[in-house]
Amino acid sequence: MEHTYRNSRRLLILIITFVTILIGLTQISRAQESTDIYPYRHNIKEQHSMRVLNSGVAALWARIDMIRRAQTSLELEYFIFNPDTAGRIIMREMVAAADRGVKVRLLIDKSKAVFVLDDYYAEVLAKKGIEVRYYNGAPLIWISTIQFRNHRKLIVRDGLEAIVGGRNIADEYFDLSPKFNFLDRDIWVEGKIVTTMVESFNSFWDNEIVEQAGTPRKPHLNDFPSSDDGDDYMRVQQYQQRLKSYNKQIAAAASTLVASAEEREVLKYVVSYGPEALGLTNQRSCPHVAFATDRAGATFIRRLNSNNYHKNYRYLRKEIRDWMDLITTEVTFDSPYLLNNSRSRKILFDLLERGVQVNFLTNSLASTDAIYVSTVFSQEVKRYREYDKLNTYIYKGDFSEESELISDQVREAVWGTHSKTIIFSKDAFMIGTFNIDNRSSFYNTELAIFCQGSKELRDDVMANVELRMKGAKKLGPDGQPEDGTPLLEGTSLSKKALYFLLKVPATILKFLL
Repeated sequence: MEHTYRNSRRLLILIITFVTILIGLTQISRAQESTDIYPYRHNIKEQHSMRVLNSGVAALWARIDMIRRAQTSLELEYFIFNPDTAGRIIMREMVAAADRGVKVRLLIDKSKAVFVLDDYYAEVLAKKGIEVRYYNGAPLIWISTIQFRNHRKLIVRDGLEAIVGGRNIADEYFDLSPKFNFLDRDIWVEGKIVTTMVESFNSFWDNEIVEQAGTPRKPHLNDFPSSDDGDDYMRVQQYQQRLKSYNKQIAAAASTLVASAEEREVLKYVVSYGPEALGLTNQRSCPHVAFATDRAGATFIRRLNSNNYHKNYRYLRKEIRDWMDLITTEVTFDSPYLLNNSRSRKILFDLLERGVQVNFLTNSLASTDAIYVSTVFSQEVKRYREYDKLNTYIYKGDFSEESELISDQVREAVWGTHSKTIIFSKDAFMIGTFNIDNRSSFYNTELAIFCQGSKELRDDVMANVELRMKGAKKLGPDGQPEDGTPLLEGTSLSKKALYFLLKVPATILKFLL
């Protein structure tokens, strides 16, 4: 299964990293206070138009619609961009935009665990006038640097409007996969803050850790050395195998420009139902908007050797901490992972000590694709067992029935939460890419949009979180479901086996999860 393979690759990278750097690992010093710095942190007290995108189909249609309306420029930046049905639809829309003169730039993270849209696809797009660049293409032997991924998700049209949030470009983020789908959340925004977002994209696009996509080289017989005995049989065989692989990759990439019958049907469905799904939430106004993002270019050496690492690179975490000052009686976190570090754990304890109601919606083992994180979840919840103000909900894995779906097969797939949302007060919230885990806190570059002053927008977010909580189990102080059902209920035997197999290494490598 694709998700199991992805887990294995991720864990292998983490284990190699742990063995190599354990001796030199030191405690990172307390973060120094940072100040707002453009374009990494920008607060604007001015009206912006916003719309919450809960439905996957609505989110896909909103992106297609933006691309179709582009006149001058499109910037797209994603951690994952798969050439599946959704990815191919988006690529063809990008090509159509480029054909009418729009400048299209695509930045993709080159994580070895999830990277798919390689130079073959980039070459096809380049011939259509679309420039593709990759973030942090460090080889596996640079096992420290490869941990610092670009986890941002962003699309901007003409510098006027943008969509940011948890969704990558792949079927499972847009309610299209018959096997596994994410319940996610984006926000569409129009206004002055979008200029800041474009400038942040430019800072990533031009960063030294970013590389231009290359041109695939066709193999030649001379690339393979002759044998000493003059027998060229193996040489020819190697050449033919490499040539076959090259031709297959070229054909696969070129095929993205030609829609299959299935893809045409999916696009027809999205164009038909997408506007209705988009209308499930209203376009509203927010009077105070902030955008925050971490800085590009962080590496392990810079983190280890610099006393100013947090000040110079980790801007989003500081912005979140400032917005948490708005919390008075209740705060709600919607995150696929609940994995606190010493800093976030202290904040949580402080909130609970103040009597603040803290609500968490996260994944169960049944609903997650990150088994290794799930293995250390229960022990984290138990830390707070004495506080009755903590409500933790784990999603059960069924569809939330919040919108229509393209098929019954998709409805019967496994569903998990992938939203990255914090609701600070009755009129303030954050939607972005930041997970409650160590990777988002210390390694990955993340971004988020904040809004204060719109109870209507906040209620759109909260209503959807509460709907998804209805499809979740509430945990008791012992970390077990209050309804008496088993914690691992609804989980396949193979997933349970991996859960117990990964428990020890995941606990050891917790600081990297």
